[in-house]
Amino acid sequence: MPDVLFLPECFADTALVAMLLPSAAVIDHSFGVHNVVKAMKSALVNQPTYKVVGIIDKDVTYKPKYRPPYFDDFTFIEANNRITYGQKTGTSQHLIMLDKAIDSFLLWNAQEVNLDVATYGFSPELRAFCKAMKRTTIGSDGQYLQLLTDLHARQAPGFITLERILNDFLTT
Repeated sequence: MPDVLFLPECFADTALVAMLLPSAAVIDHSFGVHNVVKAMKSALVNQPTYKVVGIIDKDVTYKPKYRPPYFDDFTFIEANNRITYGQKTGTSQHLIMLDKAIDSFLLWNAQEVNLDVATYGFSPELRAFCKAMKRTTIGSDGQYLQLLTDLHARQAPGFITLERILNDFLTT
């Protein structure tokens, strides 16, 4: 397996990425977008042979005052199924953004495959769903993990796109 470091920004993202990748993949949860940036900068120095993949919610990039300047040099290659993917010019650093955030990404995918999140104990109302996704224990929540598994099994379009992008890093 090539040297690839995946840096998801929240617990819900981390569980999603872990579900889609082989167990041998190196996933380092970096709480918050600014910690993802710090980890990406650090990897340039400490892990120069690694492909580094930051995985963040796209909402942080909507407001220029919150957008880390580190992302300014990224060229975006693909925007499909609520995922935007890019690479930092001249580096092996990559960025995957879930649109608008993990919460809306999951709800959209559930709608696309006609899956009711209430079946898993989650409110389909965005604010309540968002609150549930922000829990630090969401990655070990059996109902959440089953929701992810079922969205993947039903081939939710965002899951298929994300899985393809993630696995491309491991095969190329």
